[in-house]
Amino acid sequence: MLPLYHVDIVINGVLMGAIYALIAVGLNLIYGVSRILNLAHGDLLMLGCVVTYLVYNILGQTPLMALLVIAPLFFLIGGLVNISLIRPLMKFGLERAAVTSVIVTLGVSFIIVDLVLFGSARAGISTFGVSYMLPSVKIFDIYLSSVRLLSLLSILFITIILRLFITRTFLGKKIRALSQNREAALALGVDDSKVSLITFGLGSALAAIAGVFIIMLTAIQATIGMTLTFKALVIIILGGMGSFFGAVAGGLLLGLAESYTMLYLGGMWIPVIDVIILFIVLMSRPRGLFGKEA
Repeated sequence: MLPLYHVDIVINGVLMGAIYALIAVGLNLIYGVSRILNLAHGDLLMLGCVVTYLVYNILGQTPLMALLVIAPLFFLIGGLVNISLIRPLMKFGLERAAVTSVIVTLGVSFIIVDLVLFGSARAGISTFGVSYMLPSVKIFDIYLSSVRLLSLLSILFITIILRLFITRTFLGKKIRALSQNREAALALGVDDSKVSLITFGLGSALAAIAGVFIIMLTAIQATIGMTLTFKALVIIILGGMGSFFGAVAGGLLLGLAESYTMLYLGGMWIPVIDVIILFIVLMSRPRGLFGKEA
């Protein structure tokens, strides 16, 4: 029988994996519909952490209350980025827009990081974190963190709602159609500009929502964004491009692997483990865990 501390390790790994899955699903939605790789995706998550920090430390509200602000706010921010920066690139064709958007979104990433670094330096803040505590929950003979369990249940609820939206609504079917066969969807009259706008907003909101849960687990710095964008890319490749379940499975796999790596090897080995897992999956199954053959 495994020692009891393994239960805590597994819960931590599943929770981080669920957070990673939220990030990856958002990035996957944007890429699947518009073929745009948003390199500022992780920085939107970092901004979500900053908003949560402000809600908790200045307004005195619980971190989860920040969800009521973050979800609509970052949906609008994502939509504005799409209209002002991405949509003009589409006039030059999808392939050129896909390449140029990498430079554009990288510029957006630099701007976000510099603004947050400037603001935090003026305020005398080096890291953002919240010390939100709740009484532990005893299950059998194990005491579990209520904050972690509440976060995990919240992410599960968000994931179920998102899955129902994608599979059961007419708009969700349009998103799936553009992701699976863009040419056929356009031929059937799907408005790719409108759907791209909505998915960019939705993906941005999911990234920022993930930030609410990350900052309740650990303090973050303004430069964390690019690292999280890389993790999201790893998860998307692991799970299979365009696969919802693949993003969830890839996130959970990476979260558990990182949790045990932290236990036995230390945090410095986490990036190495990420690359090793990616290499093994690509060598054994190049299309990813749930990817379909072209």
